[in-house]
Amino acid sequence: MKKIVDLTMVWGTEITPVPGLPSIKFSPLTTHEEHTRSNTKVVFSIHTGTHIDAPYHMVPDGITIEHVPLEIFIGPALVVDVTDKAKSKEPITVDMLKEAGLPGYDVLKDKRLILHSGWAEKHWNKEDFYTANPYIHTETAEYLAESGIKAFALDCAVDQGDPFPVHRIFLRKGIPLIENCVNLGALPRDKEFTLIAFPLKVEHGDGSPARVVALVD
Repeated sequence: MKKIVDLTMVWGTEITPVPGLPSIKFSPLTTHEEHTRSNTKVVFSIHTGTHIDAPYHMVPDGITIEHVPLEIFIGPALVVDVTDKAKSKEPITVDMLKEAGLPGYDVLKDKRLILHSGWAEKHWNKEDFYTANPYIHTETAEYLAESGIKAFALDCAVDQGDPFPVHRIFLRKGIPLIENCVNLGALPRDKEFTLIAFPLKVEHGDGSPARVVALVD
């Protein structure tokens, strides 16, 4: 029996949104006290909390989230731990990943790669979540985009603001980004596991909130 490790933020009002986008806001449509049932209206940006970016997010002719094959979002995965190397406002380089044990292309091909920087656990509800995060160097993005990975997941934003070059590198290659994961320290470092990160089937969606979990031995 495999253990389920939840890698998803609690989806609520405290999550720091992307600058310029709204925070999650709940308002009641019906209540138990008045209507004998609860029903809630939610206002939010798709790219809030643990979510998936579809290629269309940055690529005008890119595929939208409801058309991304579900096979991409479930399957073998591995994690690279750079918690002792990633620093605020500094890029994560290929050398850093290799020093942390990033395998070669022969192993990465068809896997889902997860990057553990340690950022989300400490900053998910702070003002600097999207302004002081470690981020992916464009050379790192090019290297990983050529590796044959199915998807790239991490616990921080891949970029640090406009013009979002790293997003574009991955999404132009059709590689979805699974951003703002948490609890990555609970994943095994020495073996593969199964990642499951299913998005909602959003019509013409540039992304979707997601429940991201890992199945580990």
